[in-house]
Amino acid sequence: MTTETTIVLESAFNKVPGKVYHIMPCADQYGQMPDCVRRVDSNGDLILSEKDKDAMTKGKVFIPDNEPIHVTHGQTFNMEIPLQKAQWEAIQNSKLIASERFATNERGEYVIDGTRPVEGAHRIPRAKHGLAELYIVRPGKEATARVNVERLIHEAKALIFDDTPQHKLLICRLFDKDMSHAHPSDVDSYLLTQAQKYPDKVKKFYQSEEATVRLLVIGAQDKKVITRREDGFYYSDIKLGSNMDLVVNTLQGNKALREEIKKETYPELKTKK
Repeated sequence: MTTETTIVLESAFNKVPGKVYHIMPCADQYGQMPDCVRRVDSNGDLILSEKDKDAMTKGKVFIPDNEPIHVTHGQTFNMEIPLQKAQWEAIQNSKLIASERFATNERGEYVIDGTRPVEGAHRIPRAKHGLAELYIVRPGKEATARVNVERLIHEAKALIFDDTPQHKLLICRLFDKDMSHAHPSDVDSYLLTQAQKYPDKVKKFYQSEEATVRLLVIGAQDKKVITRREDGFYYSDIKLGSNMDLVVNTLQGNKALREEIKKETYPELKTKK
């Protein structure tokens, strides 16, 4: 059994062992019953087509449409076991089951707890309970999400540790932070804090073409290669745009002009053969 193939149902109100929910197979929002559900005849036997019978010989499980699935708090459905997989598919559209503990409907109301009480009111009314009582728990999902976030933070911090002091100052400028007179350790501390809070943004600043062009514009402004006038930003007599975003867009679309500005801004860089 793997965590990716396991679904657990927990009860929001009846966690005492022994409480049983009897859930009938449910149609989806379009009125279609799950593929594993079949009607029964007057004798209570499943009505199966020849195709269904052939599928059964290969391990397919069918659930009667008039037979409830019995669920208790902590019920586990293993998607690798055909019977449990079919049972889950039969009831997964039930209004008694929420996709997560604090899932909301299209009106923003909690499907388990109902409408929120009015905070600040003289008398706070009790929330109206929603229709759902059970909610889905996917073992390992939260842990996986936390690991992914930590991995992202680690990657963002690694970019900072491997960077040069001069380039770190430019990255600070992308955060609208001028640290040109700060101690290198203070620069590191600031960027590492940003990596902890906004790892995606830090990685974007280091790796995206847009960030590279934006850094070039900042450097070109420092060297007076790009100047700002009343109506926008100019390279010599060429208007690049009325604001920074338009300048970046212009240079992203004009590689030749971008290289010309780069050579003038950083003449010490040698052209690679």
